[in-house]
Amino acid sequence: MENLLWILKRLSPHTHLLFLSLLGSVVQSAGSAGVTLLVKGVVDEVFLIRDQTKVITTVSLILGSALAMQVGFFVSKYSVSVASERTLKNLREEIFQKLLFVPHTFFIKHPAGDLISRVVSDVEKIRIILTEHVPVLLREPVVAVVLFFVLLYRDPLLTAVLILLLPLMVLMVRYFGSKKGKHLRRSQEGTAQLTQILSQTFQGIENLKVFSAEDRVLKHFRDWSGRILRSSVRMDLYVTGNTALNYMFGYTAVAGVLLYGGYRIVEGHLSPGEFVSYLTALFMLQPHLINSQRALMSLKGTLPVVSRLKELLDLKGETSGKITFRGFSKSIDLKNVKVSVNGKQILKGINLTILKGEKIGIVGQTGSGKSTLVRLIPKLIDYEGEILIDGKDLRSFDLRSLRERIGMSTQETFLINGTVRENLLIAKPDATEREMREALRLALCDFVDRFEKGLDTVVGERGHSLSGGERQRIALARVFLRDPDIVILDEATSALDTNTEKKILRNIFEFFEGKTLIIVAHRLSNITECDRIVVMREGVIVEEGSFYLLVEKRGEFYRIFREML
Repeated sequence: MENLLWILKRLSPHTHLLFLSLLGSVVQSAGSAGVTLLVKGVVDEVFLIRDQTKVITTVSLILGSALAMQVGFFVSKYSVSVASERTLKNLREEIFQKLLFVPHTFFIKHPAGDLISRVVSDVEKIRIILTEHVPVLLREPVVAVVLFFVLLYRDPLLTAVLILLLPLMVLMVRYFGSKKGKHLRRSQEGTAQLTQILSQTFQGIENLKVFSAEDRVLKHFRDWSGRILRSSVRMDLYVTGNTALNYMFGYTAVAGVLLYGGYRIVEGHLSPGEFVSYLTALFMLQPHLINSQRALMSLKGTLPVVSRLKELLDLKGETSGKITFRGFSKSIDLKNVKVSVNGKQILKGINLTILKGEKIGIVGQTGSGKSTLVRLIPKLIDYEGEILIDGKDLRSFDLRSLRERIGMSTQETFLINGTVRENLLIAKPDATEREMREALRLALCDFVDRFEKGLDTVVGERGHSLSGGERQRIALARVFLRDPDIVILDEATSALDTNTEKKILRNIFEFFEGKTLIIVAHRLSNITECDRIVVMREGVIVEEGSFYLLVEKRGEFYRIFREML
């Protein structure tokens, strides 16, 4: 019931359309009632008494009633469809907006495949509820109620007997609906897993081929595909069984009416016209009852999907302070900072001061916490302890203003499936052509000029039409274009050859002179000119100092230095 109320609340901004749909249902109901009531006159006065003067009038009224039925049906269905599609549009946009502004750590804990499945597949299930089930439930019961009163008017006793069968229909809705809901949820969860497998496979297809792992991935895919098959087949079993029982229920009721009605005509208690009118109303009522029952069952079975979407919509966004960040004049201070992800402690009591304009290099073995450390500055990761900028808590700053002053490029390059121009404008939407070309020059993106369409060349999904080094250079061009106060490079040149890397680093140090620069190094040559080097191991800082001081100290940095020679 809670999930149904949630859907109705989503529809509430379009109450005027729902009212129009209900009005259409009333018109359709009136037309249906008119047809059934007029049938008596056709049988008793036209067929039996053979009153020719009644033929044209009665047939005209029947046609008018039929027209009213179809006009009412059109208005009812179209109005609620418009309301449903508008609701779906708002729902899709709200979910996507919510996901854009949740904390970065949420994506570490939740597979992308599951999230994509919820946004695409689960929303499609809601679309079915809104565009198919809701219109039926707004229209069919109204028509059914009016036809029921026609039956009651024609023969109260027989109608009372039929009412006794309604509890059976209610039990069928509850039983088949709950069964369908259980297997639908399993099917949706299986679809999420399948989406995740597809996403991972397409992203890592090169590695899968090199390691000849196709059969292993195929087996994993088939396992989940089989689970979806079993859930879907069982779901279809209950849906089909419910439909078959519905029709059997209807045929049995009609057979009973025929037997009872024939007896009453023979006894003279009922005229043929009244009986045909009753049968017409009953035949017209049956599809509306079946459609209502089927919609109720489908609705009950589909509503569990709402819970999966509500989980996303109930997510809390990133907490943002109210102080506008306008840069800093002294230092960034990390005091006893700790970070845990999925129960694993990544950073263990970090204490570090970064002065304004200082060039900091960060080194350490894989898994030492380097990338986690630099992601603290733009507040991408939740933490314990204190991070102060000029004495003010990092959490007190408005996130948008903070991140607008930070430029970041990582080893995992992010490019959208658009043009070079569109990828650059992510960093600075109002950038001029001249600014973009200057940024490309500083990042040594001379290859762009060789493209036939230049800046308007489409780079493909994740930049697949480019080499790894070209992708990283476009990402670095974004940093140059933004010209931030704080620059963070997390192994941002790992795909470049040594000569190209040296030229770009020289441009970085010259262009960002006076700016704060933090470099996570994959080669020690990247940080020889840094003012200070921070050495990390297993989530703690074990050493810090200048390049030559650390070499002379012959500690952890010296060990790393010797290994990389």
